[in-house]
Amino acid sequence: MERPNIFQFATSELSQDAFLCWLLAWADIKYESSNPKLHRLGIDFLNRIYSLAKLNPPVQFSKVEISRQDKHIDILCTVNDGTKILIEDKVGTKQHDGQLKRYREDIARTCQEIIPVYIQTGDQSDYSDVEAQEFFVFDRRNVLAVLESPAGQAASRESDILDDFKIRLRETEDEVQSYSVRPVSEWLANSWTGFYKKLQEELKQGGWGYVANASGGFLGFWWDRLGNDECERYLQLEIAMPTCKPQKFCFKIGVPDPSKRAEFRDLWCDRLITDFAKQGIRVRKPDRLGFGEAMTVALLAEEFPCRTSRGLLDLTATRDRIKTVMGVFDMIIDKDSADQVSKPGTG
Repeated sequence: MERPNIFQFATSELSQDAFLCWLLAWADIKYESSNPKLHRLGIDFLNRIYSLAKLNPPVQFSKVEISRQDKHIDILCTVNDGTKILIEDKVGTKQHDGQLKRYREDIARTCQEIIPVYIQTGDQSDYSDVEAQEFFVFDRRNVLAVLESPAGQAASRESDILDDFKIRLRETEDEVQSYSVRPVSEWLANSWTGFYKKLQEELKQGGWGYVANASGGFLGFWWDRLGNDECERYLQLEIAMPTCKPQKFCFKIGVPDPSKRAEFRDLWCDRLITDFAKQGIRVRKPDRLGFGEAMTVALLAEEFPCRTSRGLLDLTATRDRIKTVMGVFDMIIDKDSADQVSKPGTG
């Protein structure tokens, strides 16, 4: 029977904090008789956290204490008066300003065994900084693995709150993975996120994220950065938000010095269009040339991403097209470096 889902409305990190605290609290032995299935799932959740940290969990969770925003830490879970599980909880946003290091150091002063966990139920381009701070990444798939396990399914039948949270996460995950089963013309923002994550995996490089601007912003993917401090060159995909149209494959330059921007912009616009044409690849001038530090100097005029006859993503053809474009782009940059024509007025 269909029903409204509370987590369609309770979308903030504070709402997720409350849910995670609630689930962790169920692991305490004192709640075993209240609801054995929810108690079992709370234990499974803690056991997965211990497993992630490659530590053996206690035989029994005889005491589980939960606090929120203790020293600005989202969730602090103290197990059996000993181990402290430090949880930084995110719903798509990212860590900032060295906060993870500070939190970890604060707890380390009073506890010998800590498990720092970074729970991310949204999507994030890069976890290298999180891992550098020795936090264990517990992403949406990890959470779903707990909630959709046999124990999770059994517990869901006992609690609408649990079931609602599981359903909401599954909907998000399915949307992110929809790039592989939905026609490209029907992709949502989460579909493009899934595609970008796949591109990172295929290219073994690149970053992505939302970029705000006056027209509503775009979801971008950037990679293949080359050049120098005077003029950086790179490739970027731009998907306008919130409509997901238009979609652009951009050739970008970054020029910090305002006095050199116009010359670099015009130089690279002409060079890219001319040299790509020699390789049989259509590249066109943007409708409007900008004058900022980061500028689009050319656009790929061919369809991207590549599609099957049914309009679905053709991943192999898309990957091949990217690699072909990268090969020509890198060749132009290499030739430019050799000829020393990257500086206006020198060639």
